[in-house]
Amino acid sequence: MTSFAARVVDRGLRLLMKREPATPDELVIRLRRIAAAGRLPGRLPSGVTVRKTTIGNEPAVPPGVPAVCVTPDRPTATVLYLHGGAFVSGRFAMYANLCGQLAGRLNARVFWIDYRLAPEMPYPGALDDACHACNALAAAYPDDPLAIIGDSAGGNLTLATLLRLRDESADGEFGPRPRMPACAVAISPGADMVGDAPSRQANAASDAMLTPRMIQMATALYLAGHDPRDPYVSPAYGDYNGLPPLMLTASESEVLRDDAYQVAHRARQAGVSVTLRTRWNMPHVWPVFYSVLPEARQDVADIVGFMRRHLSAPVAGTGAATRAKPHVPPSGQKAARSRLHSRVGGPT
Repeated sequence: MTSFAARVVDRGLRLLMKREPATPDELVIRLRRIAAAGRLPGRLPSGVTVRKTTIGNEPAVPPGVPAVCVTPDRPTATVLYLHGGAFVSGRFAMYANLCGQLAGRLNARVFWIDYRLAPEMPYPGALDDACHACNALAAAYPDDPLAIIGDSAGGNLTLATLLRLRDESADGEFGPRPRMPACAVAISPGADMVGDAPSRQANAASDAMLTPRMIQMATALYLAGHDPRDPYVSPAYGDYNGLPPLMLTASESEVLRDDAYQVAHRARQAGVSVTLRTRWNMPHVWPVFYSVLPEARQDVADIVGFMRRHLSAPVAGTGAATRAKPHVPPSGQKAARSRLHSRVGGPT
């Protein structure tokens, strides 16, 4: 049975978010205002601290990728968090509670990165930042296991980052081979930029947050004319050979439901271990609402359990990734990939 809190959140999200924008600019302004004003209730776990930092020293993003580090006193693992927000918005305040839970329960330093946003910086800006941050963290903490987790647009980036790191590890053409994460979690990922999955229309009324038109507008802003079938923007079309274990979540009531199912199917076909958690009558990215939804607290416990199992394993190399044939990026992406490896530094 759906909790009373979930029904209240559903009603509130419909009033706050589910309004059709007249223009893409209106969508960006509204989502950024919501992100700037939003903060979920709750406190950080005891012993967990928060500080602003930067990751690496990519020349394109001086002095590095901006980030917030949430960490216990003596962390033994590293987690990269990629936020949602339709590629156009996102603030740490909405994620403080969830990042705090991950840091405390996993005894991990959690880096929430403030990647570059569309429309000011369309693809591949966000993916460049995510890949650079992942490589820099792996280099800065070589003896600690690493995991990636993201929600919505960040779920897209989580999967795309794995695909790109795998491809760069396989071809070895652009400097040191990156270390693949031990596991990854994608919460309600937006993984199909083509947008023809049945749930886009079938769940248009039941989704409390998103409409097909909102997704189309945000997608167009991020793609800026890029091919929507490129797996680096649509991981639902990706080759998942050589990727680490995945956990995916999706609400059976959301318009992005089929994106998670598509990814799960392709990953399983490639022999990847996949855990798919679904619930009825939950809002998009419901685990992010850890402090207000009992269902979110139950499922975050499962997410933590999944990550803990893989983060406790020995740090692995990238040998398994070399089995996969690399995806050849579209024209113009070689230079970006070369820059990605030009200067990799640790957090400052």
